[in-house]
Amino acid sequence: METDNNIISSDILTVAQLAISQPGALNVFTRYNIDYCCGGHRTLTEACVRIGLDPEKIKEEIYSQVSDTQDQPFRPESWSSSFLVDFIIQNHHSYVKRAIPELEALLDKVCHRHGDESLELLNIRERFLDLAEDLTSHMEKEELVLFPAIKRLDASQSTDHPLAITIQPPIAAMEHEHTVAGDLVKQIRVLSNNYTPPDFACPTFRITYQKLQEFANDLFKHIHLENNILFERYKHVAAF
Repeated sequence: METDNNIISSDILTVAQLAISQPGALNVFTRYNIDYCCGGHRTLTEACVRIGLDPEKIKEEIYSQVSDTQDQPFRPESWSSSFLVDFIIQNHHSYVKRAIPELEALLDKVCHRHGDESLELLNIRERFLDLAEDLTSHMEKEELVLFPAIKRLDASQSTDHPLAITIQPPIAAMEHEHTVAGDLVKQIRVLSNNYTPPDFACPTFRITYQKLQEFANDLFKHIHLENNILFERYKHVAAF
């Protein structure tokens, strides 16, 4: 009966709230390219209708996975902000910094070899270079400015700390940059036909698309942790 109540309540929960509350939701959202980070403010029905999916089918898939994932310990919404910041830096920021030069080298190689027969590759490389530049600057601002401020605010345990107001513009700026990054990733996904290489693709071409998809999936989880969990906490602090 509890599951039925949850299913009914999902009609008014946002995609971001479902991503947090239902352990199986992230896999489903990733499978169907449902935006749960930058577009996480939409309800599940709104998000599905927007991209031509049946909300009831998606809802059923999410809740059918609950029994298989309930024992997973990964519940970042229960972590302290300081621990969550460290997790983001050590896992997602470090991954982005490693993956960018690898993907740039792969894209250069396949564009040199296949650029004449696959013009989409040239557009993909252009957008990835823009994405790489944006993310490099973005992560630096977070690590040098916003994240240390959040850690100080977390350590203060105060609801009226001056930083609660001061960090609002940086949070808004980071969320805007997340939207820009998400749009670039979506453009790459469309240009690559959802990361599906053409029949003539060589092994390097196929690996490049695989790596691009891995990069996108990690980035959406990364943005989800920041937008929907970490930053959301401090919007409420400021409002209080």
